[in-house]
Amino acid sequence: MKNNAVESYIDEFKLYLHQLDDKECNDVVEFYQEYMIDANLQTSDKIINELGTPKNLARKVLADYSIKMSEENYKNFNNGQITSSERFSKNMKMIGLIILALMASPVAILIAIILIPLMLIIVGVAVFLALLFLFLLAMSVVGGIGAIFIGLSVIFQSFATTIFYVGVGLLILGVDFFLIPVAIVLLKWFFSVVVIFFRWLGKKLLYGRKTPMKGEKKNA
Repeated sequence: MKNNAVESYIDEFKLYLHQLDDKECNDVVEFYQEYMIDANLQTSDKIINELGTPKNLARKVLADYSIKMSEENYKNFNNGQITSSERFSKNMKMIGLIILALMASPVAILIAIILIPLMLIIVGVAVFLALLFLFLLAMSVVGGIGAIFIGLSVIFQSFATTIFYVGVGLLILGVDFFLIPVAIVLLKWFFSVVVIFFRWLGKKLLYGRKTPMKGEKKNA
């Protein structure tokens, strides 16, 4: 026998699951339909009190789905054929979904309000340092090239001076070209740390709470 409250909730819930493929969406919908029936949630108030609004529940589900995909390194996305830019984009989307899901959880929001700004401050400082490094790197490249030109401009006046300035310029450029890949590696490492932090935060604050998650043992 159909329950109008359940059907209405599920219909709205499905609207927010557009990021999932059809199979995953159907599995999630079936899980919560069965949960509501088993828990005898027959009115809208009871459903929302237990699961939250359809939009907030969808945020938690999408965050959970994104965390699992990230942990598996997206091996199930496009048969594992994923570019670095696509992986970066999906990890950024995962972070956004986790933040939205945490903001939708009354219990988690208090902790998130403390931890997320702290993490954002750390990220902000890292971005500032990265930009400062890029600025100094650009200036040193300009300085290195300038030193080479200065050296070449006096080649007919003093060969020793030319050797000195050209040598200094080449040394600066050599150090710069060594630092660039090192900086890229460090930035990638830092971003991976941010991703791991948000995955940990999402799993700690979204799992095991009042709202049941697909894959967890039902409490009803």
